[in-house]
Amino acid sequence: MNEIIKLESIRKRFNGKEVLSGVDLKIKSGERFGIFGPSGCGKTTLLRIIAGLEKPDDGRVYLRGKEVTSNKIFVPPEKRNISFIFQDLALWPHMSVKEHLEFVLSNKTRKNLKKEIERVLKIIKLTGHLNSKPEELSGGEKQRLAIGRAIAQRSDIFLLDEPLSSLDFFLKKEMKNLLLKLQKRYKLTIVYVAHDIFEIIDMCNRIAVIENGKISKIGHPRKLFKNQIMNLKV
Repeated sequence: MNEIIKLESIRKRFNGKEVLSGVDLKIKSGERFGIFGPSGCGKTTLLRIIAGLEKPDDGRVYLRGKEVTSNKIFVPPEKRNISFIFQDLALWPHMSVKEHLEFVLSNKTRKNLKKEIERVLKIIKLTGHLNSKPEELSGGEKQRLAIGRAIAQRSDIFLLDEPLSSLDFFLKKEMKNLLLKLQKRYKLTIVYVAHDIFEIIDMCNRIAVIENGKISKIGHPRKLFKNQIMNLKV
């Protein structure tokens, strides 16, 4: 597999405090890669830097072999061809399900637009909610809409920031299965941020652990967390 995301010496400060201290990372095409660590360790900041939603103070970002962030180069997020699912989902309250999908599919012809919306609605099982707005959807339906909007962008890179944190056990399981199915079907590269050990184990085949602004470990989650899992009290 080829590298699809590469970070070199990424540094970021907020209010004089260094959140990321020279992060180097390589993610291969088709990986389900997790970024794990406690709240405030820089997980989300790193994800936003990959997406182009945040500029690092120093360092370089490469996507698909091309430099997109450096001291001299900055490719805006809309030109990086990345799908981002936020923790709060970032759905637009004034837009229906159909309008959410139309917005990200606006570059397609009207003929293809209808077919593409039908395709995405079938995948996320929201066919009967075409004209529903977010406030009319359940938690799981909102989650599926956010995933559908990401699918509609037809990106090969999905960045997910704590996407399942607000869901109950059963909805989490349903959404995990959907994401894994989509990842396999479309050969997606998923970068998944979470602080839940079991969520990371279920969703990722390789992870980076961030501590004190640096990557302290990289490897398979079950191997890295073996001792923590065995010591957990049920």
